[in-house]
Amino acid sequence: MSKTRADWLDRPFVRKIVESLGADNVRFVGGAVRDWLVGRAVRDIDAATTHTPEMVKERLEESGIKAVPTGIEHGTITAVFDGKTVEITTLRKDMETDGRRATVAFTDNWKADAARRDFTFNALYLSPDGTLHDPFDGQEDLKAGRVRFIGNAETRIEEDALRIMRFFRFHAWYGKGEPDESGVAACTQKVVMLRALSAERVRSELLKLLSAPGPLKALTAFERTGATAVLQLSPLNSLRLERYITHEHAHDFDIDALMRLACWLMLDTAEVAPFAKRFRLSKMEKVRLQAVVGGFEVPGPVSPAGLRALIYHHGRESAQCRVLSAKDSAASDIIDILKNWRVPSFPLKGGDLIEHGMQAGPEVSRRMSVLEDLWVESDFTLSGQELLAKL
Repeated sequence: MSKTRADWLDRPFVRKIVESLGADNVRFVGGAVRDWLVGRAVRDIDAATTHTPEMVKERLEESGIKAVPTGIEHGTITAVFDGKTVEITTLRKDMETDGRRATVAFTDNWKADAARRDFTFNALYLSPDGTLHDPFDGQEDLKAGRVRFIGNAETRIEEDALRIMRFFRFHAWYGKGEPDESGVAACTQKVVMLRALSAERVRSELLKLLSAPGPLKALTAFERTGATAVLQLSPLNSLRLERYITHEHAHDFDIDALMRLACWLMLDTAEVAPFAKRFRLSKMEKVRLQAVVGGFEVPGPVSPAGLRALIYHHGRESAQCRVLSAKDSAASDIIDILKNWRVPSFPLKGGDLIEHGMQAGPEVSRRMSVLEDLWVESDFTLSGQELLAKL
């Protein structure tokens, strides 16, 4: 054990929780500890405690903290105060697992709680006084950029198949070099267990993986296990995704997991709806994916005028994926259009055509469409009067 000081331990809400539960009965665990150790901003804070969920709820409420039983069957109470939240979970040990969920028993044994966790650096606990508890050398693994299962990797996966996806997601975010060979081997051995996972859990983990700054090594190893075939993600265009991420970084575009997913998948427009249904994408995610896929189907190289037309018809995200996934890096004028071009509004309305002498009816809509095509072909330069002159 080593002692150090994390500034987030002094946040008023954190201190209030410690006072409520007692410093000897609570330790912080998970992402907050992990991110603090690697120098990243600490956002979500989770805590573990020896108190039962009922006792946690009682003590929090006595201190004026709202206690929400968000996962009380698994021992989790969410503390809410002044718009901030901390998830507090009673120490537990798995009694029975089926690869999707576990039956747990509460305990007061910190080592037993640590032993049921997935990876060594997820079993790092920080006491309120700054003492770091590291029962499985997780700090060394974190420094080395090594994602290592606690105990037998295959056993950990048999307890929860989602750990296959978490292994690669954590490598994408914290790993260095290639993923741990023994972990990859265990994931490969148990890869068929992914079939038991819900579409929501798969989608969530996949998007988290793709949100990492540099996910390519993790994704390559993930594919190698056969996971993408089991999840019916294949065929994939890994080269297109690699080019997209390389140019995304080079031109300082924000990371967007769904856009990366669209570059990785080999979908045509007819396949988007079934894919979105299978993986429970939101309506907005489906619309965005459809637009990007449509942009990939536009033929030919993208010139400045063609790029403006692509943005107008398919949206800026579609154009970004098309340009950044191209073989060669885009010229500065293309990047400037992607980032800064303001989409103009078509300068005519149906009433303008009627005032110009057309009879109201379906023909107005058809001619409007023709004129809009002419306007786009002119690189948006023709005025309304110039377009009306072409009637």
